[in-house]
Amino acid sequence: MLLRALVAGAFCAGLLSACAVVDPVDNRYDTISRSLAKARNEAIFLNLVRASHDYPLSFTTIANVTPSLTNTSTFGLPSFLEGPGSVIKSGTTVVSTFPTQSPFRDTLFSSTTASNATAVSTNFNVATQETSAFYGGFLKPIGLDTLAYFIRQGYPRELLFWLFTDSFELKAPGEELGFHFKPPDDLGCDPHDVQKHRCFIDWVHNATLNGLTVEEKTQERQSASKGGESGSATAKPTIYSYSRFCFNRVLAREAQALAPEFIKWNRKDIDVTDAELYNGALECGSSSWHPERTANQPQEDILPLKFKGGLVSFRIVPRSAYGVFQFLGTLMRLKREGWDPNSYPNLYPSFRPWAAVIPPPLATVHADPNLITIATDSDCFVHTWFEDGDYCVPQQATTTKQIFSLLAQLIAIQTAASDLSITPVVRVIQ
Repeated sequence: MLLRALVAGAFCAGLLSACAVVDPVDNRYDTISRSLAKARNEAIFLNLVRASHDYPLSFTTIANVTPSLTNTSTFGLPSFLEGPGSVIKSGTTVVSTFPTQSPFRDTLFSSTTASNATAVSTNFNVATQETSAFYGGFLKPIGLDTLAYFIRQGYPRELLFWLFTDSFELKAPGEELGFHFKPPDDLGCDPHDVQKHRCFIDWVHNATLNGLTVEEKTQERQSASKGGESGSATAKPTIYSYSRFCFNRVLAREAQALAPEFIKWNRKDIDVTDAELYNGALECGSSSWHPERTANQPQEDILPLKFKGGLVSFRIVPRSAYGVFQFLGTLMRLKREGWDPNSYPNLYPSFRPWAAVIPPPLATVHADPNLITIATDSDCFVHTWFEDGDYCVPQQATTTKQIFSLLAQLIAIQTAASDLSITPVVRVIQ
C-alpha cells in the first residue's frame, strides 16, 4: 500500500506541475550562421567553376531563415487498482476473485500516462538575384568609389588591380599602346612595344610600386529652396562625393619594400619623375584638385591619368563584377588544362619571363603569392563539384580566401532588397 501511495503521489505532482522545455538560441543560431556562410561560399565557388567551363552564371540567395522547435510533453495518472480481492464461498468450495481488468497487477501504464513529441523544422526563402536591376549593376564597370572601399578595407592593392582592371592604355607622342590581359589569346603584351617589351603584369607592378590609390573628396552645397532661393534656411544641404586616382608616396615605399627586385624594372617602364608623381597635381591631397568645377560635365567610363602636361595620358579601363568572375574562371581553366605559354616560344618573344606565368604571381603578397589556388583533394576551405569532378580551395590559400570575401561583398553591393524575387518557401524537416 505504501508503494502504491508513493507512485500515485509522484504522478499527481507531475500532473499538477508545468513542464517547460527551452530551446537554446545560441546553438541553433551558430548552426544556421555556419550553414549560411558555407552555402554562400559554395555558391560563389560553383559560379567560378561554371565560368571556367563557359557555363552561364547563376545567382541566388537565401532571403530569410525561420527555424522552429516544438516540444509537447504529457503526463497523467496511470490506471492502478486498489483493495483486496473478494472471497466467495460456495458450499465447501472457496473461490478468490481479482479485478477482471488486470489480473495479478496493481497498476497499469499506457501511452496516455507519459509521452513526449519533438518536431524541429527550418523554413527558408530562396530568392533569385537575376533581375534587371541586379544585372544593371553587376555588368556595370566597377567605379573608383567601389575600388576605394576595398583599398580602405586592407585588401592588397596589387590584388585589386588584377581583379578590377580590364586593360591599360598608354598614349604618348608617336605611340599608342594597349595592354589587355586575356589568356590564352593575349597575355597583355603589346607587340608594338618593341623598345621596353612591357606587359599587363608590368603595369600592375608599376601601379602598385608607385603608390597608385584612390582619394575621395566630399563637398557640402546648399540646395535651393522651394522658392528657388539658394541658401535659404529651409533648404537642406546636399553632400557630393568625388573620387580620383592619385599617387601616395607612403604606399609606394611600403610596396617597394615588399618587392625590391621589381624596382629597377619599374624605373625603366615609366618616364615620369618622382617630383611629378608626388609633388604635383597627381599627388594625393593636392590642393589643385577641384572636381566640383567640372561636376556638371559628363564623366568618362575610364579612369584617366595625365603626365607631362597632358602630353602623356594613361588610362585604366575597369572590369565589371561579372568580368571578375570570367577572369578568375579563365585562370582556373588554363591551370586545370595545364596550359603553358612557355611552350610557344614564338608567341611572345623577348618579353619578361614573369609575364607568362599562369596564374600570375603577386609580387607584394608573400603569404600566398598565387592569385588563385584550386585543388582537387585537400583540407578544404570550401568544396564543390561539377561534371568533371570535385574542386577544393585549400585552407592555406589565403589570397583565394580574400577573393571569396571580396566577391561576396561585390555581389551584395550590386543587390538591393527590392531586387530579390522571392520563390515559394522550401521547408526542411530534420
